[in-house]
Amino acid sequence: MSVRTDSSDYQRGLELAEAGKHQEALVCLQEHLREAPNDPEVLNDTGAILHCLGRCDDAIDHFLTARSLHVDSHEIVWNLVEAYLAANRPTEATELLDDMERMGILNIDVLNRTADVFLNQDNRADALKILNRSLELCPEQEILKPMIKAIRLEMAKDGCE
Repeated sequence: MSVRTDSSDYQRGLELAEAGKHQEALVCLQEHLREAPNDPEVLNDTGAILHCLGRCDDAIDHFLTARSLHVDSHEIVWNLVEAYLAANRPTEATELLDDMERMGILNIDVLNRTADVFLNQDNRADALKILNRSLELCPEQEILKPMIKAIRLEMAKDGCE
């Protein structure tokens, strides 16, 4: 039996992840990280696997560490926003929207899903800000106009009570 090198642990982990064997993939990537704890690519991939396993807070930790090592990685920023949204942490996701825009990866899907998480938390004010930003980015979203109007009416109603 041969001993796997660090890179073979990483490659094996990626193969397992692609096969949907996330728990086994995680073990391989964690083994690689023991030898190379500051590898942003492996940290990002490990975070993605943790996210697939529903371990959003652990995924976020890995993405944050990866981002501290590779600030301008589009993939890391994207994955971090996805993990924040999955963890119902839209405020943290919102803090990355300007970076996403600067990188050219901001889109209406991320904005609308962020607004949805805010709405699910009954945070209409922040949802409204995000929906307005989405409408600015893509004015053709006719469906947003009545939604924005309804949110404003609800906010006005709540302010009068």
